[in-house]
Amino acid sequence: MVFDGLILMVVGMLTVSLFLVLMVVIISVLSSIFKEHALGEEKRILDDIEDKRKKKRAKEAKKAGSPDSGFEAARMAAVISAAVTAHRQHQAG
Repeated sequence: MVFDGLILMVVGMLTVSLFLVLMVVIISVLSSIFKEHALGEEKRILDDIEDKRKKKRAKEAKKAGSPDSGFEAARMAAVISAAVTAHRQHQAG
């Protein structure tokens, strides 16, 4: 009875071990087959990310470095100053 249990245990462990070895072999074979495709896909994704970063940097540089941005800031300051002055005059008189 105990001997039958030990045999069943060994057979079960061998079955699981063989399944795991077979799975590792299949994954390794598939990995080598699709290696080029995976590298190409990874390169495409990295290129897309880099393009997005470049566009974002260009947009920020355009926003910060444009000659109109200084003019807009001065214009807004003048508008705010005029509004404050008009409000004070309205309150005083």
